[in-house]
Amino acid sequence: MTGDRTSVTRGIGWLGRSWWLLFPAFTALTLRLGVERACAEPYDLLPAVTSHPAWAWPLASVYVLAHVWIAAAYVATAVGAGSLIPSIVHWREWWGRESYKVLAIAGALTVEYMPLEWWRWLGAIATCGPP
Repeated sequence: MTGDRTSVTRGIGWLGRSWWLLFPAFTALTLRLGVERACAEPYDLLPAVTSHPAWAWPLASVYVLAHVWIAAAYVATAVGAGSLIPSIVHWREWWGRESYKVLAIAGALTVEYMPLEWWRWLGAIATCGPP
């Protein structure tokens, strides 16, 4: 059990450090994609950037890595808790004062997966005008 605890602690430590690189980039990408969905063509996001492989691959990597990060955070916490559904107590136990990192990426992912109708409505009331 000590080996498992050490592995989980190391994994969560690595995730906590990698968050500082991933979260700002993913949040900026999520907000920019939201603007595209609200005000532009929702199925051709960031065409000026994604049409160039030099930019498309890094953006895609950030996008995918955010999903991998949240999955890894869940797996590490579940292994540490010994349960497929870790309770809030387990999340706090394993993440401690860095629990905000899990909540922040979960929040950014929630924004990313908001329905298109919501984005169109927001665009209509904000700066884009009627859809």
